[in-house]
Amino acid sequence: MGTNRRSIELTWIARGSRILAVVSVFLMGVAGAIAAPLDLQDPTPRWVEVRFENSPPNAPGQLDSSWSGRRRAYLDRAPDQAIVRIRVPAEGIEAQLRANGSETVSGTFSDFVWHLDPRTGHVLRAAFSGRIRERISFGLIRASTMVDIRVEMTTIDPAGFRKPRGLFGLKTHFYCSPLEGHPECIEVEPTRFDPESGYVNAIGRLHAATAIAEIHAFSPLGEAQFSELDASATENVFLSTSGVDAMVCSTSSDGPCLADLGGES
Repeated sequence: MGTNRRSIELTWIARGSRILAVVSVFLMGVAGAIAAPLDLQDPTPRWVEVRFENSPPNAPGQLDSSWSGRRRAYLDRAPDQAIVRIRVPAEGIEAQLRANGSETVSGTFSDFVWHLDPRTGHVLRAAFSGRIRERISFGLIRASTMVDIRVEMTTIDPAGFRKPRGLFGLKTHFYCSPLEGHPECIEVEPTRFDPESGYVNAIGRLHAATAIAEIHAFSPLGEAQFSELDASATENVFLSTSGVDAMVCSTSSDGPCLADLGGES
């Protein structure tokens, strides 16, 4: 009886060792698949990856909740050699906006360009422009209009938004500055680039202009997470129209291929 029990114990120990070995190998594989945070101190020109936080329209101040798929961006030095520049090609930001429900007009978008100070982690400026189509209403009349947008954000200046107001049938969170002392201003805290996670939250305003009106809305589009490009990803190269020499599109990316634009022309 004692011999059988010892045999059973040894069998389970052996099996347990195999299971632990398999689990260890699996976890090592998972860890290897997780992209490393962006090394902002490395100025080597290269492709990197970025994810954007998808704040719901009714909660622009919601942070670190729901994230987009990975998109490609290109890192190099700005003309001021002390500053790092990261460019999300126009196709990428257009696809990001379209994934969140905006009717983008293809060919009207600029690159989404970030200027970061690697010494402090501050986003000195993150900006892009383009054109979207909005559905508006005047009482019982329904129509659509082209809207030119320009987004400018930073981690240096405070910013916030006011409670939503209806304008042409659209709910808009207007931009405000806490420094102006507006009693209804809801402040959103900016966050400098975190080298441990690649997380950053740049905040600012979205300028929207139509033929009949112009507004300044709060922009939540600067909450992002940058990482090094996963070298194990299968990549395809496409021509880009945004000023970057080529687009890299990974078949392992969570997001749509940046060459598959769709949208409106």
